[in-house]
Amino acid sequence: MLVRHDTDLWSVEHVFGWQGGLVRIPVRMTVFRLAGNRLVLHSPVPLSAELRGALDALGEVGDIVVPWAHGRFAEAASRAYPAARLLAAPRPPSRRRRLAFAGTIADQPPADWGGEIECRLVRGFRLEEVLFFHRASRTLVLTDLCFHIQRSESRLARGFFKANDMWQRFGPSRIIRNATVSDRAAFRASLDRLDEWDFDRIVPGHGDVLEHGSAEMIRTAWQATTRASSPARSRGISRER
Repeated sequence: MLVRHDTDLWSVEHVFGWQGGLVRIPVRMTVFRLAGNRLVLHSPVPLSAELRGALDALGEVGDIVVPWAHGRFAEAASRAYPAARLLAAPRPPSRRRRLAFAGTIADQPPADWGGEIECRLVRGFRLEEVLFFHRASRTLVLTDLCFHIQRSESRLARGFFKANDMWQRFGPSRIIRNATVSDRAAFRASLDRLDEWDFDRIVPGHGDVLEHGSAEMIRTAWQATTRASSPARSRGISRER
């Protein structure tokens, strides 16, 4: 179901099997509406006929933004909206490089977004996350920087989330926290720059939306890691979602 959060901001949650299909994890697509009723889909999920009808009622899908680790449904979304521009953030997922990406997004959004959405690459972070700030709704959109999973019908999934610090809390998973900061100073500087954006809502890539969230919440969630020495590179953290 497409949920409205603000005048020109919606999101929809999809649950699918992660870790070889064993863990049912929520993934969230965010929908921005720009001037002229142009829609931007961030981190696409499967587009059912009902969801496509709801999107078409809002405007015309002009851009599909695919985070580096969230490319599983990019091809289907591109087929559903062949006239839309496919944009990688900050580069195409390794398994989706054959798709016809029209460009990439890191620290500069497309000029035709008219400054309505700003973006910024998180430095020193191996998942190469690009943060998005929607000015009109004062909303920050994350991918994997912090999770906010509050509910699950799967006992196995709940156990996995609890074991990895992903259950009913706002913050990074244990796996991501311990394995993805490659440059502590650069990463901390990226989190400090969040104060430049006047946001009050946080839409995570996994879990429930925080209608009131702050930069300090994100820094606190990562505090132990940014103060400690950077961990060694880990394997298996970039499995596509």
